Amino acid sequence: MLHIDKSDELNQLHQMALHLEADIIEDFNSAKLTFDNLNGSGYITTYQMFYGLTSQTYNIKLTKELRLKKMDTQNVQTYFLYCVKGHYYHRFHGEQEFRKISQNQNVILAGNPKEGHEIVLPAQVDLQLSMLFLSSDKLNQSKGKKARTLEVHLKKLATTLSIEKGHNYFGRIYHGTAQYAKVLIENERVDTVGILMTEGAILNTLASQLANHEESQNVPLVKPLRSEELEKIIALGDFIKSNINRPIGVEELSEKSGLNQKKLQKGSKYLYGESMGSLIQRLRLERARELFVKTELSISEVTYSVGIASRSYFSRIFHREFGLYPSEFKKNIDNTNLIFELSYQSIAAKGLQESDIEDILRASNQNNVEHDITGALVYFKDVFFQIVEGPKTKILQLYEKLLLDQRHHDLKVIYKGIKTQRAFKDWSMAFISDDKGHESKNFEGKLSFIDLEPIMKDMESYEVFSDILWRRVRTILKASA
Repeated sequence: MLHIDKSDELNQLHQMALHLEADIIEDFNSAKLTFDNLNGSGYITTYQMFYGLTSQTYNIKLTKELRLKKMDTQNVQTYFLYCVKGHYYHRFHGEQEFRKISQNQNVILAGNPKEGHEIVLPAQVDLQLSMLFLSSDKLNQSKGKKARTLEVHLKKLATTLSIEKGHNYFGRIYHGTAQYAKVLIENERVDTVGILMTEGAILNTLASQLANHEESQNVPLVKPLRSEELEKIIALGDFIKSNINRPIGVEELSEKSGLNQKKLQKGSKYLYGESMGSLIQRLRLERARELFVKTELSISEVTYSVGIASRSYFSRIFHREFGLYPSEFKKNIDNTNLIFELSYQSIAAKGLQESDIEDILRASNQNNVEHDITGALVYFKDVFFQIVEGPKTKILQLYEKLLLDQRHHDLKVIYKGIKTQRAFKDWSMAFISDDKGHESKNFEGKLSFIDLEPIMKDMESYEVFSDILWRRVRTILKASA
């Protein structure tokens, strides 16, 4: 049995990746675990739409049964479960029998969080599963427009729905949710259009499950368009992105796609959970946020780059969407409110001594404490791997120093970008090595001595850290953090 003891869904995914010997890729607020080995094949994804609403999807086939035991730490946590394909089993800790959750069954759980859950994922079953985790406590803390809007709607629903602490709903087979959950599970696009498809599918899945729970026949669900029509609307997302710096109207999009405006709006709400006009605006805002993170453009330059003529209007809608004005967001990129991460690999200089590594660790700890930088250093068979996280300006200054350091060469950046939280918040510099000769040394950072040989298997060369190898190392580091 795998005991899930991490407090958030992303760290839970790291524990699962370690257990399944899977690779994992992370982005700003999402992660994807993939595996194809003796444990089975498939992928599991996690996406935090905003603080308080997170999705986790499974598209897997396991070689042998997997039992998961999870203890909740949230005071208020509601689970919306929907199985598109296959089946699995669930029980609260202390219950005698498992309940089978069948294909197309709508399940909503809000049991006592202190009880914990046990889930059994069966062997040799093609499983497609959507899980939505909703925390009303976290929603109250979210500043973004989407979170506030959802909170208002949920409060209205509370008068008619009995979804509250201690209530669990194992509904009948309901096919209506499948069309939305399937989009959520099978969408593999990772660009802005793909993100908006995911968010639309999350909201549609949630609304569909709530509507089914309410057993209301008054609000018909949106029927999906034909596949070729949906493909045309998805292609419009790429067209909008390519022309985001100028005005784009629904009339132009209708002519471009060959679909009438009614179908455009219907398809947009199905795929993205919003009208075509709202989609265009959100693509502009997502592009603006990306430009703030990746470039040094001014607020005015970003405003015009995303096709908005008024800086005051841009500032207003940016704040409404993300909970921060552009000036605040831009400032926070270089502060500790948003964390900047840099990870790289390099080759140790020929003749590097143990004393050199000790000097690296001591200097790293001193510098990192001074500049609010945390991270980890891996050393294996003359290869360094380092991950550092902290204020953007300090991380980039550190990177410039690393380029000049003669104790290593062939430095290659694997990832750099913004994230919402630190992976090593308590470690100024964790050191990971398979050489226990360092174990007796007196370092300020935390030392871990792990047998790294197993995670190197199937790699063509031990001399260069590949992206796959890094993901394996990162999974171990985070699972033990």
